Amino acid sequence: MKSILAILVFLFAVMAVQISCKKTNEAEILPLLKPPITLDSILQCHGQMQLDSTAIRNRLIGKWQWTFIKCYWDPEKANGEAYKNHSIEFKQNDSVEVKVNGQLTQKSSWKITKLNDGYYKLSVNPIVVLLPGKILFCGDQVLFYDSYVDGCDNYFKRQN
Repeated sequence: MKSILAILVFLFAVMAVQISCKKTNEAEILPLLKPPITLDSILQCHGQMQLDSTAIRNRLIGKWQWTFIKCYWDPEKANGEAYKNHSIEFKQNDSVEVKVNGQLTQKSSWKITKLNDGYYKLSVNPIVVLLPGKILFCGDQVLFYDSYVDGCDNYFKRQN
């Protein structure tokens, strides 16, 4: 009986330590879970611009630094470190280059495609995992908004 009581006390202590550590980690991570601009704000900002495919293409041309990812089906991986040093460069010749730490890792072709709801997305070949979803602009930021179909939202900031 004493051994069962000792085991229960030990298990309770281990659980208490794990719970207290998890709360600390959540408190440290919470600010990282917030995108650089809220979805409502970027939707409103983008909607005021009334961009067509040519205007969107012209706004994309240039270098973009990845800043944030949010996957609604996996929120604890928001702003994961996997893409921290990724950048994208859209070129006039309809190519896009993906770089990690300044080193070219992928080159694809791209074009703008209009969706049935009036928004636009990219068609990229071969696929670039950071670029699915509706293209939304606000200031020097672009969001590839894919959470409306349970994908991830990727935020980038203009570099040039």
